[in-house]
Amino acid sequence: MGRFTLAFGIHNHQPLGNFTAVFDEAHRRAYRPFLELVAGYDDLRLSLHQSGILWEWQKEADPDFFELVGGLVDRGRLELLTGGFYEPILVAVPERDARGQIAMLTDYLQAHFETRPEGLWLAERVWEPHLPGLLAEAGVRWLPIDDTHFLYAGFELSQLTGPFVTEHAGRTVRLLPIQKRLRYLIPFGTVEQVIEELKRQADRDPEGVAVYADDGEKFGVWPNTHHHCYTDRWLERFFEAVLKESDWLRMAPLGEAAAMPPVGRAYLPSASYEEMLHWALPPEAFTEYEALVGLLAEQGLRERFGRFVRGGHWRNFLAKYEEVNLMHKKMLLLSDRLAAAENSRELPEETCRAARRFVYAAQCNCPYWHGVFGGVYLPHIRQAVYANLAAAEHRLNESADPTKVRWTERDIDADGFPEVLVETGTLSLLFRPRRGGTLVDLTLPPQRASLTDVLSRRREGYHARLAGAGKPDGGRSASIHDIVWTKEDDLDRYLVHDWYLKRCFIDHFFGDGVTVESFSRAAYPEEGDFILEPYTATVEPGRGELTLSREGHLYREDGTIVVRVVKRCRFLPGDDTFEMRYELSTPHDRDIPVDFAVENNFTFQAGHAEDRYVLVDGARPENAFLDGSGVYAGVMSVALMDEYRSLGVAVLSEPAAELWRLPVFTVSLSEAGFERVYQGTTLVHRFRLQLSPQPVRLSFRVCAGPSDVVRGHVQPSTEHAGSPDRSR
Repeated sequence: MGRFTLAFGIHNHQPLGNFTAVFDEAHRRAYRPFLELVAGYDDLRLSLHQSGILWEWQKEADPDFFELVGGLVDRGRLELLTGGFYEPILVAVPERDARGQIAMLTDYLQAHFETRPEGLWLAERVWEPHLPGLLAEAGVRWLPIDDTHFLYAGFELSQLTGPFVTEHAGRTVRLLPIQKRLRYLIPFGTVEQVIEELKRQADRDPEGVAVYADDGEKFGVWPNTHHHCYTDRWLERFFEAVLKESDWLRMAPLGEAAAMPPVGRAYLPSASYEEMLHWALPPEAFTEYEALVGLLAEQGLRERFGRFVRGGHWRNFLAKYEEVNLMHKKMLLLSDRLAAAENSRELPEETCRAARRFVYAAQCNCPYWHGVFGGVYLPHIRQAVYANLAAAEHRLNESADPTKVRWTERDIDADGFPEVLVETGTLSLLFRPRRGGTLVDLTLPPQRASLTDVLSRRREGYHARLAGAGKPDGGRSASIHDIVWTKEDDLDRYLVHDWYLKRCFIDHFFGDGVTVESFSRAAYPEEGDFILEPYTATVEPGRGELTLSREGHLYREDGTIVVRVVKRCRFLPGDDTFEMRYELSTPHDRDIPVDFAVENNFTFQAGHAEDRYVLVDGARPENAFLDGSGVYAGVMSVALMDEYRSLGVAVLSEPAAELWRLPVFTVSLSEAGFERVYQGTTLVHRFRLQLSPQPVRLSFRVCAGPSDVVRGHVQPSTEHAGSPDRSR
């Protein structure tokens, strides 16, 4: 007589750039204790996937863990899965990179554990119909994927009793349907409920299979789960219950389920797990979807009709978050440059190999989306991607002529309009003429840093839940999908929605009554049309100059006023500085008073750290932390300094300006609840001008690079000391 099979798999991963303490805590509280517990039961067999990022950290931090894993593998008790080494969303990277990342992890497991996996963990279970061909070419024979995908294709849950075959252009892989019900029951239901569910399925199909595969962080990292799983012995009691029912139930690796006779053929739509599809929706659709699902549940119709109601798909994040799209498209640009360099052999093989590793690392999926995990809202996770992009760019620049500035005009961000990329060797700058002629990326390739990676404040669909959020409950264990906690009081005062991307050289014409407070709330009058509207771009390589110009308008009660703004950007090869010279004029035959301001946004990740601070005219003001704020009169220079990484950026203006500095805080949801996150610092140079046909000229010099170089540009000035009006 056969037995019912519980095919059991665990996926462990930590994002590139996550804090060492987070890696350590997850390893101590979940990854190691889980496998140590498994090792104590000779009859338990299961599957494990870990990202290459995590494997490498564990090899360095806890070499004995490799002995534990290797022993289980050698005894046939642990099956290892491959995947993208740096855990990319496979459909979001070039196919050559997807295949390369899979080969990289497969080779790593072969080298360390003498096993060559045929099963793959699909990052975030993001599926698109062309994937079978890519996976088959990479040597993948099977993978677990959510039952949700099958339901969207029209299957009934009762049909999902074993593996399915799918194909693209005749190249096949097998699919194992992961049961959502088991994902929620393990470990948040009672052990009795899990066994009862498995028994119910076994009664219907005694030799069938139930597939469970989910995040290992549920067993010790998610709130209160370490106590729940180990102190309260939920996991131990679960394993013992499975073994106790061995007359009809067995736990097996996923590969054994994949080897069963296929149930049938399936073609799945583009999908991920249900929660991901919800998170990918824009705010309005997010709340409407939530309301509809709730309505179906109230009427008892969700189980029957829920499969016909779904959210968006993963690629929506590239439209939902402009910052994600910019990061993604820069990754694609560098991947293409690397492929071209490899094909042309213009760079040494060693250089290409190093650049390839950096590009792969920058494809780690975590900062490219956001849901109940911090994702794109976490500055240190984004910065890790940008650091690797900068490192790849630096290696790819090795063959470039150091005496020349390089110019690229093309649609880099895939919005249908060309951008201008300027590379000086020390600086890499991306300008977007179509949207206000702004500088949207300032990267320092030699220092492996992006200084403009500031996340704009925006409305999120889940913000409506903030009013009902409570403080963390230290005694309750629940799925992070059900938790609504807040880390601090009065977070709603930080709910500000920016209407433009918070980057650099944003041109404001303030209306009457603007204050630093109203500006900080994005609730101020803007009378010009120079922020979201197009500028004309002219590149003059011989002069090392980019000119951005717009003839726009000021909209006032007494009529519309034509204003012309010209921005001339000048660059020198190998220089840590560049110039931005403004000319403002109007064709009207009378003087036009304007309140003109130039906004720049920079980030050094930590807002309240002693080694990161602001300098105003070379001196530290009161409350010099980057998350502080202040208003200063007659300022010639302002600098943000990062002594932790020995970096800095300075903006010097001529003439002196009134300076505003403000922190950018977002409110987002993470697995631990609602939290406030410092995203960057806004610097506003404000000028009261009289415009006429004769251009008014302003100039800025930006220095970005090593902190000692930047500090040399902002020595204290006795002639123009930035006297504070207010600092708070």
